[in-house]
Amino acid sequence: MKQETKILLKAVEGEAKYDRQSKVIWRHKELIAPILRMTVPEFEGMSISDIIACIDGTSITTRRPVDDTSAKLDGLDTEQDSVTEKLIRYDTHLKVVNPKLSSDTLIIMLHIDLEVQNDYEPNNPSYPITKRAMYYAARELGGQLGVLTETTDYSKIEKVYSIWICNEKVPLNLRNTITRFSMKKENLKGVDDEPDEYYDLIDVVIVRRGGEPESGTIFEFVDAVYSNNIQKVEEYTDIDKNQEIRKEIGEIMTAGQSLVAQGIEQGIEQGEERGMDKLSELINHLAKQGKTDEILKVTSDPIYRDKMLKAFNLK
Repeated sequence: MKQETKILLKAVEGEAKYDRQSKVIWRHKELIAPILRMTVPEFEGMSISDIIACIDGTSITTRRPVDDTSAKLDGLDTEQDSVTEKLIRYDTHLKVVNPKLSSDTLIIMLHIDLEVQNDYEPNNPSYPITKRAMYYAARELGGQLGVLTETTDYSKIEKVYSIWICNEKVPLNLRNTITRFSMKKENLKGVDDEPDEYYDLIDVVIVRRGGEPESGTIFEFVDAVYSNNIQKVEEYTDIDKNQEIRKEIGEIMTAGQSLVAQGIEQGIEQGEERGMDKLSELINHLAKQGKTDEILKVTSDPIYRDKMLKAFNLK
């Protein structure tokens, strides 16, 4: 096998590991709660502990397979399929008590789809993220009723949120922006008294990262998770009792550093100019936030360090 092919296969494996780890970290209630508080109006102003209490832990599922043939964990199925519809897999799928509509005698749930998109580039993938998010939400909405019959109870339909965290290749003018797309009522003639909960059934939230994260924002929180900044994460949520979260946050950083190392190796083998272009893509998630320390950890070659710093305007 050619050396170039070996390097390519190694890089693909590393990218897949980083992609997988950056998604499955969001199966923990302690990390989901701050996301909900900062993107879902129903949880605005609530304490993290109260939001965690609303999350149905048994319903949380991720796309991480349990074995070689299954992509399911206990709880909700991460796959939505039918005889005629395309199979889709959610990154994180869960149900949460709707604090606005629930009471002591009636529990109304929110259905949450939390997706991580590591490539926001408009032409790669070659479709609008918003359309994909709307499709996911619509499938979740329709999937609540199963097979339709004459006795189908449409009143049981519950609201769906599809939340997308976009990490890479976000255009400059869209970095550090959040957009919510929702269903709203427009009275064309006269005014009706239709309750919001009858039609307000789908919200899509797109979170686009890439800029310098402002203090107290979702961008700072997500950045802290991905950069292994445990102290900053704990400013948003309590993870003292969950050592697994600390370990997995560290694994994200390790996977990211591995990608950088592979980029350096590829640069040496294939020539500096081409290698630096590839390296630029691989460490964008570190360099765009000025994390020079993390970048430099992956190599002990002072000559190549100097090239890296110069290439990314960090020196």
